[in-house]
Amino acid sequence: MFYLSIAKLLVIFIVLFLICSLIIYLVIVGGNMNKSNEERYFEDEEQSKYLKIEYDKKYK
Repeated sequence: MFYLSIAKLLVIFIVLFLICSLIIYLVIVGGNMNKSNEERYFEDEEQSKYLKIEYDKKYK
């Protein structure tokens, strides 16, 4: 019967977690690198509108 100790399973889990984290990070960074200035401007505008709405909800 194939037996893995808890320590080996933990190491495998941590390695898989780090690999997945690295891939997700590269996808996010790569997506942001290909944006034009116009796309960045529109995203900034959307974020500003959202933050203003949230601020108004919280403090008014």
